[in-house]
Amino acid sequence: MEAQGATMSHMDDLANPVVKGRLRRRLIAPLQRARAIYLGLTILFLIIIGILVVSIVFLRLSAGVSALETLWPAYVFVILGFISTRGFRDRKMWSFVLAMAVGVVYAGIGVALIVGSSGVPNADGNKAFAVAVLGALMAAIGFPVTWSMTRGRRWFTDRDVDGPKIATVDVLEAEHAIVDLIAPSASANAGEAAPSAAVAAAVATPDAATESEDPLVSVRGLKKHFPIMGGLLRRQVGTIYAVDGVDFDVMRGEVFALVGESGCGKTTLGRTLLQLTPPTDGRVIFNGYELDDVAADDMRPLRRKMQIIFQDPFGSLNPRMPISDIIGEGLVAQGITDRAERDKRVEDSLEIVGLRRDYTRRYPHEFSGGQRQRIGVARALALSPDFIVCDEPVSALDVSIQSQVLNLLLDLKRDLNLTYLFISHNLSVVEYFSDRIGVMYLGKLVEVGTVEELYKNASHPYTVALLSAIPDADPRKRRKRLVLKGDVPSPAAPPSGCRFHTRCWLRERLGNPELCVTTDPELRVIDETGHRAACHFVSEINETVVQDVAERQSAVETAIAG
Repeated sequence: MEAQGATMSHMDDLANPVVKGRLRRRLIAPLQRARAIYLGLTILFLIIIGILVVSIVFLRLSAGVSALETLWPAYVFVILGFISTRGFRDRKMWSFVLAMAVGVVYAGIGVALIVGSSGVPNADGNKAFAVAVLGALMAAIGFPVTWSMTRGRRWFTDRDVDGPKIATVDVLEAEHAIVDLIAPSASANAGEAAPSAAVAAAVATPDAATESEDPLVSVRGLKKHFPIMGGLLRRQVGTIYAVDGVDFDVMRGEVFALVGESGCGKTTLGRTLLQLTPPTDGRVIFNGYELDDVAADDMRPLRRKMQIIFQDPFGSLNPRMPISDIIGEGLVAQGITDRAERDKRVEDSLEIVGLRRDYTRRYPHEFSGGQRQRIGVARALALSPDFIVCDEPVSALDVSIQSQVLNLLLDLKRDLNLTYLFISHNLSVVEYFSDRIGVMYLGKLVEVGTVEELYKNASHPYTVALLSAIPDADPRKRRKRLVLKGDVPSPAAPPSGCRFHTRCWLRERLGNPELCVTTDPELRVIDETGHRAACHFVSEINETVVQDVAERQSAVETAIAG
């Protein structure tokens, strides 16, 4: 597929994307456990030392002095354990050796104390029991640390996993600042003002000119599986294949739309792409940097460049926070601690989306649905992102408000040079708003193409059925729609082969060929425009066949669907 795609137009070139460097990954689970043990032990000993110091200074207890003198070897090993964790993030081999050595020492001393507790000279039963308990505690620390470090050794030996680290992004850099972008004559009216043409004319991403030919976002083999837990011991009894191997590119400055029925994985794909939920497998390359279970410190600069507009304008805004804090929360996370500067940027963001600057003191319940969604857009724009995931941003709004929000998003895309991943059910909205479309079904892309090509020449049976459901603006015109039989299969048990074969009208017309059940079709290029479809029988789909299938449907099926 990649070889074919490389020969087609650049918009659908799915060759391996250029990776400038990889960010540091999040620590693997064994090392997180070892670090937690050492940090917890350090805190515990600090508390013990504090208690002993208080007993010596205020209570004048000689036993406290004796305890401090007796436990000094333990202090040394606790400090060494804490120091060893400082090198985990940067994969320092000395930190692995030191952490392993401290763990072995703890385990060895613990075993020795347990074994020799009964032979302690001049000790009664209570002292022997105390020694045994101390040995058990040290062994309970040493063995888990040693085991965790053994399992995490590959973190330190696989040096090629991490490449050069991305430079820190300054959220106040001039080319991305929102301040001073509002035209002096901008309207102060509440909800209807469109953003000025002067908005963000000076806002251009520094890479836009030099890297306009490279995709801003590349997704390769992305998967997100959720475990199904059950039974008395809460063991995994199944898997939900929410996103199961997706490949596409989003070019700079374009709107790439995802459409499909509810539950097909569109929202999960968008959230996984932004690393809001960690992927199960696959690669996401954003602006040349690969995102693969990235550490929070390294991901934070990129969070400013990738934002999301949530679907629900009511549930996505905290009702207990004023608008200034809701929008300014991201600015605080990015290091803008000056209140005056933060309020200025928040007010500018509100004015960009056509809301009044003094709305910052209000709470979400004081706004209408359309105004709340504008606040959601302002929150996404506050950090001057390059890429925004629009997760059904108008589905919860009235039709009249939908057009306002859509036009606002298009104006902002033009003025701010934004790139959108637009998720929607409404195919009429998608046709108006998007440049390219990807059709999803049960966690996989089944067709990808430009708006013109896909609406004119749909090449997958599922896409044809979706397009036939679009109502005609003229009520006098009546056309039959293709009715998909049966329910959508469960993502926990997707069908074998082509996932659409259980509901496919084309397969039924062709006599139910076995190929659809046994072989999963590849998403391949089918024409010179870069149009791609995942169907074994693309050549069998034409307007005559579609009309014939629609005419053969029973009147009951058509009435139920329409």
